[in-house]
Amino acid sequence: MNPYLLKGLLSGPVAMERLLGVIPVSAYDEALNPERFTIREVVAHLADWEPIFLARMRLVNENPGTSIQVYDEGERAMAQNYGQSDIAERLAEFQAQRQRTVAFLSGLSPEDFDKPYEHPENGTMRLADQANMLLGHDLYHIEQIAAYLSPILE
Repeated sequence: MNPYLLKGLLSGPVAMERLLGVIPVSAYDEALNPERFTIREVVAHLADWEPIFLARMRLVNENPGTSIQVYDEGERAMAQNYGQSDIAERLAEFQAQRQRTVAFLSGLSPEDFDKPYEHPENGTMRLADQANMLLGHDLYHIEQIAAYLSPILE
C-alpha cells in the first residue's frame, strides 16, 4: 500500500474544510470556470461520490475481476441537485464517508490491493488504483477551490 494513502485520504476533507473557512460564503455559488463545478457543487460532488468509490472497492474486494458501473458526473450533479445543497451538511457527510473509506482500506491485506477489476473506460485496474485515484480526485478539487483564494491573497 502507498505509505501516504491513508494519511492523504484523511487530509482531503480537512483541507477542504480549511479552505471553506477562509473563502467568503458569497463565493460558494460563483463559477470561476463555466465548465467546472462551483464550490457548493464540489462539496456536494465529493459527498455524493465517496460512497460510490467505497462501494466499488468493496465490490472488487469481494468479486475480483468484476466490471464496475460508470456514471455521468454532470447528469448525476443535476439529478442530485448539487447546486442547492447545504455545504455544511455535505462537508460533514464527506468527512463521515471518508472515515468509512479509510476504515475499509485499513482492513485490507496487501494482496487485496492487487485485486483486479474492469473499468469500462479505463480497462483493467486494481483496487489500489481506485484507492489512489481518490487522492488525485481530492487534489483536483482542492486545487479548484484554492483558486478562489487568489482575490483574497492579492
